[in-house]
Amino acid sequence: MPKLPKGKRGLYVLISEDVYEILIKKAPELYGKSHGAISHVVEEALKQYLYPLARTHTKTQANPKMSVRAVYDLVVAKVRELMNLPFKPYQVPEQVLNRAIALVRGPTVVERWKRFFREQGLIKYIGGLYPNRVVELL
Repeated sequence: MPKLPKGKRGLYVLISEDVYEILIKKAPELYGKSHGAISHVVEEALKQYLYPLARTHTKTQANPKMSVRAVYDLVVAKVRELMNLPFKPYQVPEQVLNRAIALVRGPTVVERWKRFFREQGLIKYIGGLYPNRVVELL
């Protein structure tokens, strides 16, 4: 086995053929044809799946401000509409959240509303890299 960089560990897993084909196809699209693209995709997928399970305590306000909560509820309704879901999703791609905020409050204040939602404990980033992060709707 080759020597691994400091702070990294190797892992050998068996996956189904169809998942393998998708991984081999999508890794270069996401990270280019650089060395380690497959590792980056697998690590990000594991983070998105495992981080919510490992979370034991979150620092959130008990009661968000009513004005922020009202906008959040409108944004969640817009997310449901954009994703065509009958229920509030647990996680959404950041692009979908950005689009919903832009449709509800306008395109110039998207980052400000995401900051308000985070400060009030209504959303949390759980994986991925900007702009492809995954956002947990609390």
